[in-house]
Formats: sequence, C-alpha cells, structure tokens
Amino acid sequence: MAKTALVVSGGGSRGAFAVGALEYIQNHVRPVDQFDIYCGTSTGSLIVPLAACGELQLLRRLYTTTRQNDVLILGGITNLARSISLHDAQPLKRLIDRTVTDAHFAQIQRRGVSVFITTVSLQTERLVYWATQPLRVGGDYDVESISSANLLRGAMLASSCQPVFMQPVEIRGQQYVDGGVREVTPLQAAIDAGADTIISITLTPETLPPQPAPLTKASQILERTIDMFSEDVGQNDYRLARLYQRGNQYLQAIRNRLLASGVPAGVVDNALAQAGNPFTNTAVTTIHEIRPQRMLEGGGPGGLLFDPAAMELMRQRGFAEARAFFEALAPAPVQDPTI
Repeated sequence: MAKTALVVSGGGSRGAFAVGALEYIQNHVRPVDQFDIYCGTSTGSLIVPLAACGELQLLRRLYTTTRQNDVLILGGITNLARSISLHDAQPLKRLIDRTVTDAHFAQIQRRGVSVFITTVSLQTERLVYWATQPLRVGGDYDVESISSANLLRGAMLASSCQPVFMQPVEIRGQQYVDGGVREVTPLQAAIDAGADTIISITLTPETLPPQPAPLTKASQILERTIDMFSEDVGQNDYRLARLYQRGNQYLQAIRNRLLASGVPAGVVDNALAQAGNPFTNTAVTTIHEIRPQRMLEGGGPGGLLFDPAAMELMRQRGFAEARAFFEALAPAPVQDPTI
C-alpha cells in the first residue's frame, strides 16, 4: 500500500516558511492531515504533530504572532561559564505544554499515523527518533516510543533545544538536544517507515549565497557558521535520500521491463528480493523538495530571533515557493491523492 510522508526541517522562526507552504499544500495538493507519516526536526518537530491534526490555523497564529519572550529568556555571555546554556528555554516549554494538548495526542493515536521527532542524545551521541508507531531500527539511529502526550511534548522540546543556546531536555535518564545536530531534514525516518512519496520542506536554500563583504560582528560570524553547518548536514540528508529514490526507480524500471518481456512476476519478485539488495524494505520513488530560493531574512543565528513581522513575510514566501513548485510540476492544479 502506497504511503505518503510530510517532512519538515529545522530552522527556528523560519518555520513560518513551512507553515506558508503547508497552507498552499492544504488548498491545492492534499489535506495536510491526510499523510501517513510525519517527520520533523527542531521547529519541524513543533509543526508536524499539529499538521497531523489539521491545525493549520493554530500553526499560522503561532508562527506569525510569537515573540522573543514567548520562546526564550535571553541570557548574557557569562551564562556560558556558570550555566548549562546561554539562554533559558522555559518559555518555549510552557508554549508547547499549553499548545499541544492531550486531545492532539489522542487524535494522532486514534488515526494511527506515524509521527517521528528527531533528537540527539548527549550521552550516546546517537540520532534518536521519538516515534508514535514502530519503526525498523537502522544502524545509524535509535528509536524511542512516544506513549503519552507528555512524552510527545518532551520530545518536541528536546528536538527544538539547540545545544549551548538552550538547555538539553532530560528524558529517561538521558539529555536530548536538537536533532539538527545529526539530521536537519529527517528524510531517513520517512524512508524507513515505507514512504514512496515524500513532500519535504527545508527552510534554507540548497547553497548559501556568497558573502563578499567582511563580517565585522561576532553575531554575523556565528550566524554564518551555523548556516554553513546546517547546509552541510542538510546536503547529506538529501544525498542519501536521493540515492534511495534513484535506486528504487531503477529497480522499478527493471521490473517493468522484465514483466513486459514475459518473465513471470513471481520470478522477478524473487530475483529482486535476494539478500544484499540495499533497497529492500524501502519504497521511495518520489521526493518533492520545497525550499526557499534565497536565504530567509529576519531569523537571526539559528532562527532564534522571533519577530512577528519577519515571520509573516517568511510565511508568505513559503506559500509562494510551494505554489511555484507545484505549478511547475503539473500544468493543472494537483489534486491526485497519491502525490
């Protein structure tokens, strides 16, 4: 049975871009609560559980009205010596606790959809997916079950807490931080959960624009460095996902050619199911990648600057970029439920 996945990357306040893209998807592609799989990192982890519940109006409000003090208590440089983080993320915890309700978790459980939240354990250095449904464990990550609304909220907070800037979140005896340290756009969970079609929203351009002018402030250098780090991790996320995509497309073409030549389906399937096939248990053949063509302005280092006016502009950019992408993909408005 074909499965579809929605994947949203990390990027802090730049998540407003993803909300705008989801608004276009809702109106012109498919209802955002009708995917089978939802995967999010950092700000993406805040978006996908609410998207799974169809809460687009709530997401729009959150990503166009949230202010700095709704997310962080900003700290001074001395906190790096005497505290666990530069800033305090307690306001973000309170925001998540009052926004993501027990009813939301019950709705996700009732529908049986798979929600995967990306974190990294400081104790094991491993990528850890927090999952509402079982996931085949790969060698590159661990899986922890989300068995309650409190665990969902805790995983969302942990995924959003950028290390050093925000304090880690302790769950079951380990400290967890932003999954973007290992995976900015969590495509691997969607692939391993059996998605054949993925719509992924990444909040940065594919490549950073040149910076010819000298950087004269530490904040500028920090922002540029974080963007370079995220770009590198994000490129690797897509590089591996595209390999799976091309491999499955190739195997599908081989299968169709053999069947057209009269080879029995059972013989073809047995041949392709031989041990050692690196694409066994994966189905992805289509990845729709939506991302800004140029850097989103106003998010600050790591997307930790929350300015409602700037976020509204990012939301509009997301809607426009999604519209351009899907209009280029098909000459008529896309309403095919398989996309």
